Amino acid sequence: MTASWVSILAAYLHLLAVAVYVGGSVAMEVILGPAQRYVPPAQAQVLAQRSADRFLVLVWSSLALLPASGMLLFFSLSDQKLVTSGGIFSTGSGRTLLAMMALWAVLVVNGALITFVYRPRLASKASGRAGGAAVGAQLQTMQQAATWVSRLTRIDLAVALVVVLLGASLAYGNGIL
Repeated sequence: MTASWVSILAAYLHLLAVAVYVGGSVAMEVILGPAQRYVPPAQAQVLAQRSADRFLVLVWSSLALLPASGMLLFFSLSDQKLVTSGGIFSTGSGRTLLAMMALWAVLVVNGALITFVYRPRLASKASGRAGGAAVGAQLQTMQQAATWVSRLTRIDLAVALVVVLLGASLAYGNGIL
């Protein structure tokens, strides 16, 4: 009875984390991004900053919950002999799981780049006291950071959708790899 309860809780948490991550990514990329074009640039920057601040909390929570709930789900549903013998990655489901873990790592690296490298560059303010050349250089740095954030979020969305497909192949079969 406990294993059944644990697997149900793990599956619920896992699907919740996937829904938050993928749904939020779609909303940010497909809805919020294009809508910002119709707002004055200063307001668009504030809107992007505030929404990204909130979304990053959800992103990092989801990225932390995914491996925890996934491992709990995996160990509650898997054949323990296969897991302990080390032969898990010789099966189709094991290779699919390994691919999902590698893609999760890509999401973490992209998230770290966005959070700790590019967002601080976007948050900096261009000061007129430094002179026109310094302001221009700062604005160029901010534009490059915005371009990279946009690229990385699109990559994240594509990777997340591939992970969802791989997960579905595990849920409804033995994986596709």
